[in-house]
Amino acid sequence: MDRTSPTTAPERLRAEAALRAEADVLVAGGLLDALRAYGAVHLVGSYRMELMAWRDLDIHLVPAVLDRRRFFELGLRIAELLRPRRMHYRDEADGPGDALPQGLYWGVYEPRVAPGAWKLDIWATDAGGLARVEAYCGGIERRLTAATRDTILMLKTEAWTHPEYRRGFGSADIYRAVLEHGIDSAAGFRRYLEERPK
Repeated sequence: MDRTSPTTAPERLRAEAALRAEADVLVAGGLLDALRAYGAVHLVGSYRMELMAWRDLDIHLVPAVLDRRRFFELGLRIAELLRPRRMHYRDEADGPGDALPQGLYWGVYEPRVAPGAWKLDIWATDAGGLARVEAYCGGIERRLTAATRDTILMLKTEAWTHPEYRRGFGSADIYRAVLEHGIDSAAGFRRYLEERPK
């Protein structure tokens, strides 16, 4: 998939499906086995909801025990498999669990898939952490229609190059704007961001 932005609903759906297919290839290339050695593997987020607009894959692991040493061993296996440009580790196991899951995290920046790099967000939590992620995704999925799916894909495609993306707003803001506030255009989303409470 190239970085030419799709401009029609059918093009956006084809681009979304192509990204999920590319993610399947990435995961199947040994990564799935490495992840399964640590815990039960769940592909969540935009992959699960069929709302992918860029190469960003959310993976959730549920191990029998949240083990830091084994999580670092998993990190080594990922590094050997993907040879990422960089990896970022977080330990939120004792965190408050509001903005971020309570668990361990690898952020993996995989540079080899031409023409663009993949970012993998890999969280390991207990079953309760997965349940919260599943409930969030399920809540979005139940409210999606063909029209709102296309609006979300359009906004996410445009957000890809926005300088404030991941700084001033994220995908969750797009989902909320469309599904809770009826935003149906790029101009409407810009107004939503300007007027929302800080």
